[in-house]
Amino acid sequence: MRYFAHFFFATLLLSAALACFNWWIDPYAIYRDQTTDAEPLRVMNERIFKTVKLARTAADVVFIGSSRTDIGIGREQPALRGLRLLSLATFDQRIHETRRLFELAVQDGKAHTVILGLDFFAFNTLNVPPSDYAEDNYSPLRQSTLLLSISSLSDALAKYRHPQPAGGDGCCYADGFRLATDTAQLLGNYHRYFTASERLYLTEKYLPYPQCAFAFASRGREAQSSLADLRAILKLAQRQQIDLRLFISPSHARQWETLAAAGLWDTWEFWKRQLVALNEQEANHAEHPPFPLWDFSGYDKVSSEDLPGEGEQRLMNNYFDSSHFVPAIGQRIVARLFGGADNWGVPLNFSNVEANLMQIRDARQQYRTNHLGDVAEIESLARETAHAKHCPGTP
Repeated sequence: MRYFAHFFFATLLLSAALACFNWWIDPYAIYRDQTTDAEPLRVMNERIFKTVKLARTAADVVFIGSSRTDIGIGREQPALRGLRLLSLATFDQRIHETRRLFELAVQDGKAHTVILGLDFFAFNTLNVPPSDYAEDNYSPLRQSTLLLSISSLSDALAKYRHPQPAGGDGCCYADGFRLATDTAQLLGNYHRYFTASERLYLTEKYLPYPQCAFAFASRGREAQSSLADLRAILKLAQRQQIDLRLFISPSHARQWETLAAAGLWDTWEFWKRQLVALNEQEANHAEHPPFPLWDFSGYDKVSSEDLPGEGEQRLMNNYFDSSHFVPAIGQRIVARLFGGADNWGVPLNFSNVEANLMQIRDARQQYRTNHLGDVAEIESLARETAHAKHCPGTP
């Protein structure tokens, strides 16, 4: 009996010591308020920080979306000056994760205005969730369970040994906005970054192996529907009268050519029609106006910016790679969403969606005529990628 008592108290003391150490080091920046927004955080797992702590923090305006929103929407927003802004955008964020973050952000009236970046690839249910994604992060007990986690101890020890960000090792600021990208590394290397991005989308995001397909709904025991996730967001926003503003990201024209080379152009257009339809259906059900839905995708002066040649020492004005736009473009997006006079972008609705799709098709033909080398390179990359993956039907 004495042995069990000693064992119990020893276990209790070890657990208390573990919890105290994890709380003191706070590897995920979730236990104590940050004293400054000026310095980047040393966070061992950004998703835990943004989901467990930041999504439960009150703000005037919250941004949610994929890495395009994370990188392209910076913390400096002249159109929103004086407001408390938070970014819950994360790399590789699927629409299901977007839904869960949105639900947390608007819970108990913490956020009234939400800006949601919509990306086609995020609706592919065949994609595997990122390795650091965990449904446990949405549990109200997550802060407590992490105190007793061995993985938290491992991350706490790593942070204890290296308390300051090393180079680009900082996560973000306390408001969730990402550190500025060092553009010096891009000089002479744009072509490499662009093709690496396009290969990633062909390999993992648009047509992931082994199905090598795109699907809005998955099958099996844990079946999901990405369009149902979006409908749930719209329904909740209408019910709680959230000021929700949606936008389709303005990736580079080469990204849309990559999408087309994957055989997904018609699916992309179907997706846009569904965005409009779901938005207006939920508005009709709630007897409220539909939410603003802006399309910045396609082919225009922003997205058709010429790619510097290999080794050319010239910075691009609008892009880091074919997927990610620079924060200056993000400022234009936000200003447009809040009534700016810029004539860029199209507010999509039932009356104009088909005309907008046709305009993008026409602009695409002109781009292809004027950029034969880019088009040929992407089509070759698509064939090479499909062959390397041994997709069904590939010779």
